[in-house]
Amino acid sequence: MRRLTLAVLLAASSLAQAESLSQSAQSELVLMIQQLQAEVRQLRGEIETQQYRFQKLEREQLERYRDVDRRLSALILGGGSAAAPAPQPAASAPAPVEQAPAQEPVAATPALSAPAPAPAAPAAISDSDAYASAFALVRERRFEEALTAFEGFVATYPSSDRLANAHYWIGEVQLAQQKLEPARAAFKLVVDQFGQHPKRPDALYKLGVTQDRLGDLAARTSTFEQLITNYPKSSAAGLARNYQSR
Repeated sequence: MRRLTLAVLLAASSLAQAESLSQSAQSELVLMIQQLQAEVRQLRGEIETQQYRFQKLEREQLERYRDVDRRLSALILGGGSAAAPAPQPAASAPAPVEQAPAQEPVAATPALSAPAPAPAAPAAISDSDAYASAFALVRERRFEEALTAFEGFVATYPSSDRLANAHYWIGEVQLAQQKLEPARAAFKLVVDQFGQHPKRPDALYKLGVTQDRLGDLAARTSTFEQLITNYPKSSAAGLARNYQSR
């Protein structure tokens, strides 16, 4: 009877632990979905801004083309009228040699055929486009490619406003691949180097989770306390409270 009771208690404890882990995983999934939705909204706004800028640039280029066309037309018409020979007096009309000025427009044509300005060199891909491409790989769960893309982004755009986001997603991808130590380093970099960035609360939470999985419970507790103290109303702080109470 005692063995049966002990087995029941163990089964109940295992079930409770599994439910707790499931709730934590669901909470993390909710946070990740919210983050993805926020990133998508941000990217949509940036795409609309880029579309407006492109349309404006297209209008400006068209106006420049029309202006050049008007200038060339005026130059051609002005050159033709200037090159026309002056009327000759009736007494000198029989002299054929005086018709030579009629050939002057031929000498003036090289000025009209000046080479057009060289086209501008194509612009390099912007940091927003590079970030969007890397982030799309995360949504497609192509983690290795996403990691390479975000690491390339960090190297190529060290002054980008999205640098903290890139480091954060490097940590997320590595955490998803169970690369705990590199993930911890990525989240800590965001926490230490981007103190005013909106991504810092999320980085603190994921740093605590990673520390917990590495078995460093003291570091996890310290990180979560820092998160709850500095960002008490954030969704990340709510997740940290739930994580600690399980």
